Amino acid sequence: MITRLQISNYRSLGPDVTLSLGRLSALVGPNGSGKSNTLDALSFVRDAIVLGLPAAIARRGGLENVRRRCEGPALNIKLELELVLSQGPAVYGFELDGDKRYRVKAEWATIHGDGEVVTFERDGMSWRGPEGTSPRVDEQSLVLTSLGGDLRFKPLADFLAQLATYAISPTQLRHAQQFSATTPMSPDGENWLSSLRDVLESSDKDELVNGLHKLTGTIEDVRVTVLPDHHLYAEFKQSMGATDSALWIPSAFQSDGTLRVACLFVALLRAPHGSFIGIEEPELTVHPAALPLLYDYLHQASSMSQVVITTHSPVLLDAFDVERDSVFVVECVNGATIVGPLAEHELEPVRQRLLTLGELMLVGGLEATPQPSDEG
Repeated sequence: MITRLQISNYRSLGPDVTLSLGRLSALVGPNGSGKSNTLDALSFVRDAIVLGLPAAIARRGGLENVRRRCEGPALNIKLELELVLSQGPAVYGFELDGDKRYRVKAEWATIHGDGEVVTFERDGMSWRGPEGTSPRVDEQSLVLTSLGGDLRFKPLADFLAQLATYAISPTQLRHAQQFSATTPMSPDGENWLSSLRDVLESSDKDELVNGLHKLTGTIEDVRVTVLPDHHLYAEFKQSMGATDSALWIPSAFQSDGTLRVACLFVALLRAPHGSFIGIEEPELTVHPAALPLLYDYLHQASSMSQVVITTHSPVLLDAFDVERDSVFVVECVNGATIVGPLAEHELEPVRQRLLTLGELMLVGGLEATPQPSDEG
């Protein structure tokens, strides 16, 4: 679980953005405020561990699209995560500097567990770590990627490699897909049928089918068929109303909302225990009356995995419990994204049930707790 996330100058984010995350958190703010960039900071960490730092930067169009643009000297990018792993607390972070060509200025990690504390520090090309470790130090790569096989650092590397963020497109979900053993599911759902088949072969099948039945009122079953060319294809068994019969309907003829919720349910059900899941705008294409049900699934999943969403939906936000869940307001101020917890003067009327979070959003937006000013 990520207990604290600190981001500096990543994409639109300002010099000192700090989030203390709970089990279930929502990022709320207008279009263009930087909600997606906040989630993408975690995707960037995952890609840097799994694909390598050069590939993570290239995937985002180069350094100029990763670092916050500003007049004057190039800004350093810094990311730090405070975590609770199965064996104890941990910290991991890195800082990038440079102009047209980046370099890893610093990288650090601390892991507590089994009665010992293991640390490493990297300052440029200089390395200090546990006795007996001598990883390859390259100015454009992270050291942790070469330490993932060391049992002392493996839990940290594994957790970061499993960070999952989703911006699901219904277009990706309609058609047959090749089998993929990749986990977690791809961010846009490109390989969701492989994960769906796993769910249907597990004890989670009933929960998935029941959720889709509550959503639609007609879905009674789901199956994944292997086509002659070995691609996978989904079909949904749906009741035909007064005829008291049911037909298997291909996914190509399902609504965007049904497919998107089915994919979200699969992502939540297949998440490893103790993992992180980020979801962009889960309410998209979903009927407003079904959003409380969607929240129930998000809340249920948060007992096993940490869940962070972005949202524009007053209806979905109304389902959040301000005493149990975390709500962060995302704003763009002077060209930089700032993120802060909901201001206390707005929390109080919600606690007293005078207003709901959704009503506050509709009557003029939500305000963040003021943060100390900083430059850079």
